[in-house]
Amino acid sequence: MRLIALERAGNKCEWPECINYDQKLEMAHLKDIGMGGSPSRKYDINNVAMLCKLHHDLYDGRTISLAKKEYRILLKSYLDYERQQ
Repeated sequence: MRLIALERAGNKCEWPECINYDQKLEMAHLKDIGMGGSPSRKYDINNVAMLCKLHHDLYDGRTISLAKKEYRILLKSYLDYERQQ
């Protein structure tokens, strides 16, 4: 599953506008079992994102460093996408 997700991501962090090109990518579950996800979704390719360490830690709540700036980028990207639909 990791190889499929890496290929889909183009071997880059899937966080919008990420510039952490030299970091190893980590597979993040978008909706983990502890967040109400079902065990079957653990292996669903549409339930994972490839993120650099900074963005994976930010997404999982392990750090607040740069959080406001990064979440602003994420929200802007989401809103731009929704407007195009």
